[in-house]
Amino acid sequence: MDFKSMDISTVMTGTGSDGVRYLQYFLKEYTALFGERVNPGCGNCVTTYLNKYKNHFIEMENQCKYRLHAKYENIPLEFGSPILVNNGNMTNEYALKLLEHKNGDRYFAVMPNQPFNIGPEEKPAKKMKVRGNGSVLKAKANISKKIVPDENSPVRSMEAINALE
Repeated sequence: MDFKSMDISTVMTGTGSDGVRYLQYFLKEYTALFGERVNPGCGNCVTTYLNKYKNHFIEMENQCKYRLHAKYENIPLEFGSPILVNNGNMTNEYALKLLEHKNGDRYFAVMPNQPFNIGPEEKPAKKMKVRGNGSVLKAKANISKKIVPDENSPVRSMEAINALE
């Protein structure tokens, strides 16, 4: 049975060709999928179950790794655009357009492969070499760029937690 395309009244009152109600089939499939106890006598509860079931399959179909913060659901793709972007219709192309906005990364709760910021250059201590006549020769410093994790990255968060301990 395809419960994703059925509305709540069909699930509640419809019967199959064998005379068994769709509600019974739906609740069996729901409990097998989510492992929750269900209340078939509560209409509002069954509506909630059906919405959760549909949303589960919508999220499985969406292959985009970007997720918007809840407060940015249904924002226009661009200024004056009729396309409203939410987590249900998010694609990688839409995400890249939103990232082009000024501070576009603020829209996203989840971003794949969060970019790293290149931090200040780290200069190791200069090594001194003593010559036979007592004069000192300074070695050139090895200057390399250190990659510093973004302030919202899990690595940076763990550094902050460890610093508090």
